Order: sequence, then structure tokens, then C-alpha cells
Amino acid sequence: MPTQVQTPKPNLYQTVTDRILASLKAGIIPWEKPWNSPRWTGNAFPRNFLTGKPYRGINVFLLWASPYSSPFWLTFKQAQALKGTVRKGEKGTPIVFYKPLGSHTREESGKEEQDRAAFVFCSYTVFNVEQCNGLTLPVTEPSLPVNSHLSETCEAIVDGWGNRPALHLQNESECRAYYHPATDSVHLPARFRFVDGAHYYSTLFHELIHSTGHESRLNRTFGARFGDDLYTKEELLAEMGAAFLCAHAGIANDHTDRNTIAYLQSWISRLEEDHRLIIHAAGNAQKAVDFILGTTFEDTAETKEEEGEAAACGTPPNFAHALAA
Repeated sequence: MPTQVQTPKPNLYQTVTDRILASLKAGIIPWEKPWNSPRWTGNAFPRNFLTGKPYRGINVFLLWASPYSSPFWLTFKQAQALKGTVRKGEKGTPIVFYKPLGSHTREESGKEEQDRAAFVFCSYTVFNVEQCNGLTLPVTEPSLPVNSHLSETCEAIVDGWGNRPALHLQNESECRAYYHPATDSVHLPARFRFVDGAHYYSTLFHELIHSTGHESRLNRTFGARFGDDLYTKEELLAEMGAAFLCAHAGIANDHTDRNTIAYLQSWISRLEEDHRLIIHAAGNAQKAVDFILGTTFEDTAETKEEEGEAAACGTPPNFAHALAA
């Protein structure tokens, strides 16, 4: 009897990384996107059409990279439940989540303790509403001018964070933007030195994301020097977190001065070396943004299964906030 050769399952970490790499190699930085698309309920985040819940973590970047202008997505079965259909021949977009394998209890020293559940990394497919027929779509707001209510919305994010670091933003002689962990302080050049308000606030958001790693907050380990692994991971985390905050504020996060061959190649090289980097960074960026905005995972995560198999975001403790759908 011939031996059956089993085809190995694809590595989802590598699959996700390859999708991000494809964007980078095409000259597109997934975490730098101008918000000129139609908007719904005040921000540009993709969200599930049936539940209205926003996607989170790496799924945001995977869906932002799509060619569709609508922020609404749903599964094949959800489209059917809404009396709609996915058009024949349309190709879905895979997104990812952590699925709990279950847990059990054990008796130890006369006490029952519940073992931490194991998780497996999975994916499922969603379709944009523009790929469907028969759905009644809500009215989206037209895209706003980049500087419309810029200071008001951005300052609300900064001022609303009660546990923020000290801010040093008015020094006219300052020529660098940085977070200083030893003094728990953020330093920026004076605002008039920036090209425009969008660049000023996206830079401020970047440094505020760094500050969430302070030992009094989320207690991340910073890199010791430029270019080492921890430094690189922290920089990617801050880039992604700033993109999330810019999306919440409805401003551009388009660093045109960074769209250089050297900048792109640096991230391409890092992601090719570590196929888990992009997912871990996106998860920690989401956690940092939740911390700044004062939201919780339960506030935004789905609690129902989308396809009867995929929990919206069952994330293990060290990946909390990483993914949601």
C-alpha cells in the first residue's frame, strides 16, 4: 500500500509576514496610510459589517492593504445571514486569530487550579461589502480634510491620558524627537519646526507609544542601542501604534521623508529574519494604544464566533490585544 505523503500546513506567521513584505517590496508601508477613504463612526478602522466591531492588531494592516474603500468586512456565512451574497469569483482576504484549545482543572495542595488554556494560531476569510450583492450599506461620511479639527481631536487623545509622561514640546532649540525612560519624559522640537500638524502629531504619538513601555505602565524592555533586536521591535511597535492613534484622530500618518529605499529595506530585512516580528509588534502596539485611550480588550473585541469555528479574538495572555475580528 503506497504511503500517503501529507502536505505540511502553511506557517501562518510566515504567510502574514509575506503579505506585509509584499507591500514593502512594492514601496508601500502598511503602517503609514493617509486617511482619505470614506469614514464611519469617526475613524478609518476596518470593522465587521454584521457586528460593527473594529478589527484589531495585525488584522488592521492586512485589511488596510486591500484595494477597497469601504471599511466593512464580513464572512461568507455572515453575508448569507444578512440575505446577501458574495459575488461569484470574488477572492476573500484571510485574517488571523488565536483559538483557545480549552483548559482543564487539576487538584493541587487541596486546591483546584485551572491550567492556562493553550492557543493555536488560525485564519479565516472575510470579504469586503464591495464584493457582495444584496446588502444594505450604511451611509459613510465623506473623507475629511487632513487638518480638519486636527488639534482638537489630537489634543483630546493626549489630554485624555491621565498617566502620560512629562511633555517637553516647546523648546525651540530642540532638534530631536525622543522618549527618555529615565525621566519618563517625551521631547519634541517646537511645533513650528514640523512640515504640518499631521507630522507633528504623528511624531508625538510615536513617542507616546514608546512611553507606554515604562516600568510604571506596560513594562517593556527597551533596546540598549540603535539597531539591536529589542530596539528594532520597539521601533516597529511605535510606528504601528502611532498609525492606530492617527486613525483614531483621523489624520494622515504619511511620512513621505521615510519612504526611501534604505528605510523600506531595513524593515524588509528584519521581517525576513523573523517571521513572528510583525504579529508580535502589532499586538503590543494595540495593547499600547488601548492603554493610552483607556479602552479594554472587552470593550472592542468580538465575543461571538464568526464562522462557528473562529472566535473573534481568543488571544493567549502574552498576545492579549493582538488580534480581533
